[in-house]
This record gives sequence, structure tokens and C-alpha cells, in this order.
Amino acid sequence: MEGDVLAFAQVMTVIITSATVLIAVGLGARLLWRQGSRPRQRLPMIDESRMERIENAVDAIAIEVERISEAQRFTTALLADRLPARVERVPELGQPAVAKRINTPH
Repeated sequence: MEGDVLAFAQVMTVIITSATVLIAVGLGARLLWRQGSRPRQRLPMIDESRMERIENAVDAIAIEVERISEAQRFTTALLADRLPARVERVPELGQPAVAKRINTPH
């Protein structure tokens, strides 16, 4: 009879331990679920004066970039006009360039 009581105690220990672990896991999962479903804090409203300053800065940058591109076009046109007549111009884009074949060792 002592063997039966010992086996019963072992089985009940395993069952109670398993039930306790399952309850703990379930409560932990519920806690994590509740924390994840909380509403997030809203971002602060954008200040209108700050937004206006950003718009002005972007407009100023756009104007400066346009001036730089115009200056580059003007400089390129001046340099192209100064080229001597004996120098061949670069072929237009989209047209195949005729060049010597170069064999490179592999």
C-alpha cells in the first residue's frame, strides 16, 4: 500500500505543478496582451510657425539649387565656345561611340 500512496503523490505533484505552470503562463500572456493593446501616446501637434519656417527654408534651398544649375549651364556653354576647332566634340548621348576594341587579359 505504501507504493500506491507514493505513486499517487508523485502523480499529483506532476499534475499540480503542470496546472500551476499553465496558470502562470496564461496570466503572463494576458498581462502582455493588455500592455500591447494600450493606446499609444499621441504625437504633439505640429507648431504652425515651425512649419512655416521649414517651408521658407525649403523654398530658399530650391532657389539656390536652381541658381547653381544655371551657373553650371552658363559655365559649360562658355567653355564649349572656347574649345579650339580641331578638338572633336563628344558624340551625343544615345548614339553608339565608335572606339577601338581593347582586349583585356582574363
